[in-house]
Amino acid sequence: MRRSFAIVPVWVALCSAACGGDSPVQSDSGGQARVTIAGKAFGVSNVTLSFAFGEGAYFRIEGDDEAHPDEDCVSGLSGGLALYGEVPADVKSLADLAGRELPFEFTGDGDDANLCFVGSNGLLGVENGTVRFGALEGTKMPFSFAGQFVLYDGMGQSETPGIDSSGSGVAHAITN
Repeated sequence: MRRSFAIVPVWVALCSAACGGDSPVQSDSGGQARVTIAGKAFGVSNVTLSFAFGEGAYFRIEGDDEAHPDEDCVSGLSGGLALYGEVPADVKSLADLAGRELPFEFTGDGDDANLCFVGSNGLLGVENGTVRFGALEGTKMPFSFAGQFVLYDGMGQSETPGIDSSGSGVAHAITN
């Protein structure tokens, strides 16, 4: 019997090493997501969901460029994800968002982007796109999005319409 118990710690260590893999690790400050822009993938970290209900209801999903958290994607604009839009009046809680598909917006005011990553060749603003929300689990809200975007070079010199982009992940809901 003693030999069988001696094998258990070795077996657990081997299984732990084998199962470790490349699983994304979620931090306390936010969730994780993957974004695809015209076939090129980007990681997003610290993904959060801020929101308000009632008059002026909104959602905002934000996250950082995982590979380049301290670099601008274009001069003066930090990289990452920012999806925001209005919430219908019948949504009274985050749980009510489950299964909903809502449009998101782009302000186009020059210091904003829906998507911008080092290597995306500019910032992207949505022409038309939607976010689909999953079922809320504690503070974790799964989401996916898809749409067509305009790629701006960040210098006001060129615009490329019709860029397909999509993504999915888990955002941590935060209260204001």
